[in-house]
Amino acid sequence: MTATGRSYSEFERRLLSTYFSVVDSPEHADIYLVRNLPQEVAATLNGVYSRSSKSMRDQFLDRLQQGLEAQGRRLEDMPLAAGGDPLSGVMTDKAGQFLKTYAIDHGHNSLREGAVVHLAVEKVSQLVTRFVQRERRCSFEESSTRYISFSAESHWRDPDVAAAGGEIAAAYERVLATTFALYQQASETLLEHLKRERPLQAGEKEGPWLRTLKAEAFDAARYLLTPAIRTKWGMVADARTLSDVISELASHPLAEFRLVGERMRQQAEQALPTLLRHAGESAFQRALRAELPRVLADLGIAPPAPRPGPAEPTTLLLSHDPELDDRLLASLLYEPSGQPFAALMATVKAMTGGQRAALLERLMAQRGRFDPWPLALEGAMPFDFELLVDFGAYRDIGRHRKSLQQMQTMTTAHGFAVPPLLAAAGLADSYAAVLERAAADQQIVAAEFPDAAAYVTPFAFLQRVRIQFDPRQTAYFVELRSGPEGHFSYRQVALEMFAHVREVSPLFARFIRAQEGGAFLGRLESEMTADERRLRRMQAAGDS
Repeated sequence: MTATGRSYSEFERRLLSTYFSVVDSPEHADIYLVRNLPQEVAATLNGVYSRSSKSMRDQFLDRLQQGLEAQGRRLEDMPLAAGGDPLSGVMTDKAGQFLKTYAIDHGHNSLREGAVVHLAVEKVSQLVTRFVQRERRCSFEESSTRYISFSAESHWRDPDVAAAGGEIAAAYERVLATTFALYQQASETLLEHLKRERPLQAGEKEGPWLRTLKAEAFDAARYLLTPAIRTKWGMVADARTLSDVISELASHPLAEFRLVGERMRQQAEQALPTLLRHAGESAFQRALRAELPRVLADLGIAPPAPRPGPAEPTTLLLSHDPELDDRLLASLLYEPSGQPFAALMATVKAMTGGQRAALLERLMAQRGRFDPWPLALEGAMPFDFELLVDFGAYRDIGRHRKSLQQMQTMTTAHGFAVPPLLAAAGLADSYAAVLERAAADQQIVAAEFPDAAAYVTPFAFLQRVRIQFDPRQTAYFVELRSGPEGHFSYRQVALEMFAHVREVSPLFARFIRAQEGGAFLGRLESEMTADERRLRRMQAAGDS
């Protein structure tokens, strides 16, 4: 019997067990997994919670029975196995009408969040990938430029550039050909150089050693990739978020973006026919994109003059909370205190520096290696950083989507970064020559097609990026990305962010576990630890 007094027949129990992990309701904390349901049916059942006192199981049975009766069928006509999709033909129309009424017509967008799809997105450029993966409400997993050689991949050719023909199309092709040829050569040359410089030592395992060398070689070689190179990724998103992503893509000036948006919509509509009804081109987004260049021209704001030579990345702190240490301590005290926030701030401000440090030490003393920072440490103004960073590093930094991220139109004007390993392996001259020619060709494309020119802006070129991290996310980013196994470029950004934080908020910085020091041995140790973990799992499986 359920908590509402409903008794299930044996058939109902067996049917419910296909779609819900628990059939018999406990007296308290009735928690169960909802499974094997079409996404819009699941979203509907989630949505009716606010309009009914019944459990989700009872709502499911009621709606299923109504759908069957409308078809002249009985509940016992339903198959008991979860194979195929026996529910859509019975329940989707009713679910679709509910979602149309409340999610579409009345604008209750939270109902769209109850339906989730998993898309595989393959054979798309790095440029459209970075655009989509700014979305902070999705989950993504992408092919790594560190562990996978991109030598077998092809490139996206922008159709508008191809249609223009002439020197513009030729310049586009030259960038792809010359940079990719050197990428393939450098991947092999760098690995052989590292083998000579860091031969396998006694006590080291060959597998982790070789993976470490390959990762380091790819870390440097990837500077020669372009955003036109194809990649693949998985995406998990709810219907509300996916609708926003599709609208952004459909409104973009680049053909590939519109194509990706349309194919996302076509595939997702198979699971979400109702909830993506309004996903499509946004007249506002298109108008805004068209108007902004005219506004910049009216204000006399012009792109920077080209300077396509070697340059150094930079990390600037634009702004921060001047009361950060006090505000974070007050935030930690707030929930159990029962006091106004202003009163807690006054209490903290009255303490000496030593008292504040002792208080934070007391509160953070038990934080273990895998414990996240307390939620209260989001309770201050964010750190506002501006980076001049290579595009490859931004791809990695941008995966920290709990942030505001803005990247300016891609350019070759800020110069390019030079990985030290390329110079050490004797490739510096050929690397610089290829990139300087690529910059000249990129500017030929950009003069007519500024958006499409991003496809032929090699990863090495520095881009201006703005990142806002709240204090909690800043600490997380620094702790994770300063690890010695990380790519040297974003590792440097993490350490520079930490230096800025330490300068303006030394108390908060004391508790950030930044990992300073050499990188190679740390990366090797990380790979060996991974091997040892695999070995332990294999041994445990053998023992069992």
